[in-house]
Amino acid sequence: MRIAWKIFGVSLIVFAVMASAAAFSIYKIFEINRELHLISTVYSPLRHEIAQVEVIALQEELELERAQKLEAELRADRLEVLSYDKTDAEIDAALETAPELQARIKHLEERLEADLKVFEEHSNKVEELLKSAENRVEEAQSIATKVADRLELAQLLPTLVAIEAQHANFHSHALNLVNSSDLPPAVRERMEEQLEGEEAKLTERLDALREHVSQFTDKAIETAALHEQQALYASIAATAAAGALALLLSSLVIAGILRPMRALSIGARRVEEGDFEIHLEPRSRDEIGNLTRSFNTMVDGLKSTQKIKDTFGQYLDPRVVSGLITDQTDATAGEKKIVSAYFSDLADFTTISEQFTPSGLVRVLNRYLDLMSSEITDRQGVIDKYIGDAIMAFWAKPFCEDGQQATLAVESALRNIELMKQFQSELPELTGLQKNLPTLRQRIGIATGDAVIGSIGSEKTKNYTVIGDTVNLGARLESASKIYGTQLLVCQRTRDTASGIEFRAVDKIQVKGKTEPTSVYTVLGRTSDISENDRTLQALSEEALEAFALARWKDAQAHFEKIAEDFPEDQIARVFLNRLELISREGAPDNWDGVWHLTSK
Repeated sequence: MRIAWKIFGVSLIVFAVMASAAAFSIYKIFEINRELHLISTVYSPLRHEIAQVEVIALQEELELERAQKLEAELRADRLEVLSYDKTDAEIDAALETAPELQARIKHLEERLEADLKVFEEHSNKVEELLKSAENRVEEAQSIATKVADRLELAQLLPTLVAIEAQHANFHSHALNLVNSSDLPPAVRERMEEQLEGEEAKLTERLDALREHVSQFTDKAIETAALHEQQALYASIAATAAAGALALLLSSLVIAGILRPMRALSIGARRVEEGDFEIHLEPRSRDEIGNLTRSFNTMVDGLKSTQKIKDTFGQYLDPRVVSGLITDQTDATAGEKKIVSAYFSDLADFTTISEQFTPSGLVRVLNRYLDLMSSEITDRQGVIDKYIGDAIMAFWAKPFCEDGQQATLAVESALRNIELMKQFQSELPELTGLQKNLPTLRQRIGIATGDAVIGSIGSEKTKNYTVIGDTVNLGARLESASKIYGTQLLVCQRTRDTASGIEFRAVDKIQVKGKTEPTSVYTVLGRTSDISENDRTLQALSEEALEAFALARWKDAQAHFEKIAEDFPEDQIARVFLNRLELISREGAPDNWDGVWHLTSK
């Protein structure tokens, strides 16, 4: 699963929890609204109407009692004045003779009529309120959605109908009692008892209805409060659950990302340190898992690249291999640069090698080339090729700092000349010969100048090398060393640009294949190691060569003889003494310019 989907999944789960809580809260709010609607539109108005019915019914009863008192007073007044054995005409005639009684009776009748009128108004008001309550309950029943609400409302309607019927009975009995003034006392007393019973039943049912409505109202209020509490608790619980769930899931997702990322970071550090054996196990199928697999692929590629470098580094300089693999233009493209070309060879090694067995010969060559090559590569030189016992190497940018080519090349040559003593001491072990071991001598030629460097060859096969006159001159100087008996011969530019090293002038020559002459030198040693004898030899050589170049043959003869006398092992002085003898015998060329022309490579 992709990381985006994981994050989306966490958000979706949290949203689902919050949505569920919101839906539950909304449902509870709807229930609260429904309860409040019933309270406000049914129970509360019904409670108010029932209270009004009770009040008006009480007023109605009071009016009835007042009417009953007036009717009793009226009846008593008539009985005080009149006898029961007179007819109505006689009673009327008697009343005409008693104006005060007549006025009193009339007043009582008027008051009775007014009270009965008020009684009727109260009765009508009660009937109207009961009808309104019935209509309200029926309307609420039609819109109620909960079964419990419908059942509660269904209990109210019969009660209201019964109260209405009870009130009608009470009203009817009251009117009969008030309008029947000539009833016998026993009958009146029985009717009054019935009326009191009806009144008590009406009051009892009104009280019961009021209590019932109060219970319904209180229950609705409690239900609404409970729903509100549930909605509140649901919101709190959902918020807490969503927060905890979000933290938990986010922690799991973050941990699932950080663990492999930390492993990748550690792996990258190990690869940076050169450990290509590391392998990370993908633990997911998201982008981190893909990155882990890509990392493993990259490490495999780097391992292959390193293997190529290690393998071909034995055939080519590792820096050249890196340039070829990474396609670095500076390291592989053909370009003209200042180069110090180095050529070395073992004197007469072809003849000497006939004394060795094939395996011994290979051991000798491998050890020799290993010793010599190490000094070259350690000083930023590039091994171009091996030709038998010969070594071709060069120094140039970008493999070394510009301006240091000649110094590094000569330092490598000096160190290799020193190592020849060690190599000579190892020959018995390398060849298995304990007697008649040959003495190996090394010849080195170094030339510094412009050359073309880069990958040169066909489309199928290329060689990273240097070509040009400077390279040819280096090879010629190595060959010329055998003429002068020197181990190292360098050109003028090498001598001029090398630092910290003292040179001895050898000759001014023109090698085969070049038209321009060059002064050549051999190395006396590092400046810090030069002795007074070396300084003397250096000065004598300069004077002798100057005299030889200017055709001052006697002076040149004297100087070279001085060198041969003071330095008996010096081969250069013998070469020039032989030349002076030849010139003395055959004469100098007509166009003598001090340059000795070499006719062989």
